[in-house]
Amino acid sequence: MNDLSIDHLIDVAKSATAVGTSILEKEYDAVHHGSKKLDVTEKTSAIDLVTEIDSNTQIAIVKAIQEHFPDHRLIGEEAGAENIGDPSSPYEWIIDPLDGTTNFIHGKHSFGTIIGVQKDGILLAGAMHMPLLNQWFFGGKGAGAYFNDDTVKLRKTGRLQDAILNCNLIHRTKDIDGTLHVTLPPCRSIENYGCAAEELGEILMGHTDGVFFDGIRLWDISAGFLLVEEAGGKMAYEAQEPGNPKGGYTCAASTAEIFDDLWDWTKNKM
Repeated sequence: MNDLSIDHLIDVAKSATAVGTSILEKEYDAVHHGSKKLDVTEKTSAIDLVTEIDSNTQIAIVKAIQEHFPDHRLIGEEAGAENIGDPSSPYEWIIDPLDGTTNFIHGKHSFGTIIGVQKDGILLAGAMHMPLLNQWFFGGKGAGAYFNDDTVKLRKTGRLQDAILNCNLIHRTKDIDGTLHVTLPPCRSIENYGCAAEELGEILMGHTDGVFFDGIRLWDISAGFLLVEEAGGKMAYEAQEPGNPKGGYTCAASTAEIFDDLWDWTKNKM
């Protein structure tokens, strides 16, 4: 199979992402400004929610990608994408149709669609879009990273203890005698958003310095981690269940200056 151009992969990632967020915008308006009732169910826990909008949006995104690449493999947060495409294809699209489901349910604006594509396990291109915040992030390997129409410029914080980091804290808590506990790295501040696109977008907009996660899924980080790296930062992710494409990851991404210290803490002390 011939290599596909990075620019073409970026274009398809953006167009498929736009398909997803156009649906999310309409559904958000119908739920929060109209009379539509939202059917919410728990997937793995009370903090892991899903709606019919997640599933319907993924179906539309899969169709949009298949119009360009019918043989490519797909993996999505919701069920149904695993058996699509040619199992021998080296290309795999990674789809989060509704990142920030809890935010969407509760009427917050920080939600969107994330799509990445990899070849033989190497991330090549990706896009993230939060429509109600009017924030587009996209790019590709060797092609740079962009926020809307501007080249991404990361912060230059020199030390981890001076850094502002992002992390969804509730997913990292441990219940000890009925009280939730969480370990934190030695930094200046921790920001909590509940939306991976926003957590990574804050780095790409130059507002914060890095993120760290324990158990996050590949569809949450595929695009954003690539974009941080393309902007001059560093990233690393390790599968907690090797061989399980839907398993969790231990991972971090940040500006280059603090990455080694952040990754060391993430792997050894989190």
